[in-house]
Amino acid sequence: MNNIAELLRLIQNLIRFGAIAEVDHGVPNERLPAVRVRSGALLTGWLPWASGRAGTTRDWNPPTVGEQVMILSPGGDLANGVAMPSLFQLSAQPPSNDPGKIARQFPDGGLFEYDHANSVLRINLPGSIEIHAPGGTQWVGNINHQGDMQRDGSDTQTGGTKTHNGKNVGSDHKHSGVATGNGNTQGPI
Repeated sequence: MNNIAELLRLIQNLIRFGAIAEVDHGVPNERLPAVRVRSGALLTGWLPWASGRAGTTRDWNPPTVGEQVMILSPGGDLANGVAMPSLFQLSAQPPSNDPGKIARQFPDGGLFEYDHANSVLRINLPGSIEIHAPGGTQWVGNINHQGDMQRDGSDTQTGGTKTHNGKNVGSDHKHSGVATGNGNTQGPI
């Protein structure tokens, strides 16, 4: 065996670039998720991909076929490589080029964007938001709501005013046309 040729092969395999060819999402408690990467004419075996977190806090954001990655192979052995997602490419542009924003775009067009230059979180979704919080939710600040609203349960208001179509319907509202007896009053003034 030519030791120089083998050494060059190992050095070349320390860091390789390629694109995801296949994704195995794994089976809980049986098989960990893995990918196969095409780098030139080479198709790797199944490799784990690096995740943002994999301890008591864990992320799930699987790579997709065609996504460009870097393979890091300790000692140059591709069998022990790890796919490091991801690298932007002309066919997969970043969702923002603004240095004052952090953004994540989803395949259905959904977008989470934090504009730290202006302290604004924007969420644009083509669907809906579900929040399950048995302990409740707390909103601090004004709310501007557009659209219909349905709710179940009681409604309690402390302080402030309550109006409907410009009419006071709060605890201190007054009625006109009040008459004694069993007649109904007119609407609020």
